[in-house]
Amino acid sequence: MDFSEFKVNNTAAEGGVWVEHDEETKFLVARLGNKKFQNLFNKMMAPHQRQFSAGKLALDKQTEIMCRCMAKTILLGWEGLSMDGKALEYSEETAYELLSMPGADEFRDLITSYAQDAEIFRNEQVEEKVKN
Repeated sequence: MDFSEFKVNNTAAEGGVWVEHDEETKFLVARLGNKKFQNLFNKMMAPHQRQFSAGKLALDKQTEIMCRCMAKTILLGWEGLSMDGKALEYSEETAYELLSMPGADEFRDLITSYAQDAEIFRNEQVEEKVKN
């Protein structure tokens, strides 16, 4: 086995890769756990660390922090996304609103699954996408 199979493109991991969801929609997604995400997550969790460690941090607060971090460092753009027939322009705040919206668990899970898919951040795949 060649170790290079495990290497990811760090620029893509932080800057994002366009992922085609369907014929109309694509998302610019950075890798979950990239340094920007880790730094922001740690900073936002710091005031709540004692509660979190004790298992007493409210789930709503945990979700809010995760969604803020994802909106700022993971979901970096989209094209072709709409709601109720109206096109949605990307902004960090709109990303947060969608990720944290009641009933949006599946959308958050979708973005998370893209962000956890190491294969899309591999050097060869990123280079291939740049060529196309």
